[in-house]
Amino acid sequence: MGKHAYLIIANRNPNQLNLLLKTIDDSRNDIYLLIDKKSINNFNRIFKPRYSILTMVDPLNIFWGDYSLISAELRLFSVAKSGNYDYYHLLSGLDLPLVNQDIIHSFFDKYPNKEFITYSAALSSEQLSIRLHKYHFTNSFRTQNKLLKCYHKIEFKLYSKLPEKIDLDELSFGSNWVSLDDELVSDLVKHKDLIYDLYHRGFLVDEVFIPTFINMYPKYKKKIFYSKSVTDKPNEFQGNLRYINWWDGSPYTWRLKDYPKLEYARNSGHMFSRKFDENIDNKIIQKIVNYDLGEYYESY
Repeated sequence: MGKHAYLIIANRNPNQLNLLLKTIDDSRNDIYLLIDKKSINNFNRIFKPRYSILTMVDPLNIFWGDYSLISAELRLFSVAKSGNYDYYHLLSGLDLPLVNQDIIHSFFDKYPNKEFITYSAALSSEQLSIRLHKYHFTNSFRTQNKLLKCYHKIEFKLYSKLPEKIDLDELSFGSNWVSLDDELVSDLVKHKDLIYDLYHRGFLVDEVFIPTFINMYPKYKKKIFYSKSVTDKPNEFQGNLRYINWWDGSPYTWRLKDYPKLEYARNSGHMFSRKFDENIDNKIIQKIVNYDLGEYYESY
């Protein structure tokens, strides 16, 4: 039974983040937390774990659709790598586990050296290749500026006519929230310069770089726990073990009325889910946290 590292990227809702940290506070885990630099002043009070070691990783500015999210992920992988963990779980601050740590550790002990990612069939390789070209003003992909919006539409249309940058047989995508073993994390860190060269000016490349990296190295392809591509339907199993509702939103934010769906996800083998937002429905967060921690939560 080895240790796990939880790698968390957060940009809002500090109280909700503290509840997430409580659910993973366990002597078998260490926690690495990176906060979006734009939001750092909102996180004045961070939960201090009783059992885990919490490492605050240097913050950086993160922008939607931009390479900066890959930078944050690689920074977390790089810092945590020295711990030589059995598994590295990458979560957002809006995620929660659906089961307790005993169940999570028992499951991963049963399936050592597997890679838990979700492949998606929503886009073709040709469509994905458009994301890899060198875009400009990449930190403004999500903007209200009409001129920039128009510029990005023209840029995207132009790149759809240009040659691909990578072998289309290797190009793939899926959720960027993953659980990986030490071997793959070490290789990602080792190849961070290659990853930068391929993706640093791209669009929504955080959903591309890990699935494509795995496709480039057959030894990792053989280690995928569940490789069937999803088509964003409620009854599909998501190979990264995170139940994420893309069929009702982008993704959908869970409400208390959705609890039966999360029970279904838990019973189907999903260990985590996103997304939750205390400003939209805090009751579902409390219900999930109480399920995970039970009476233990009341003692905090």
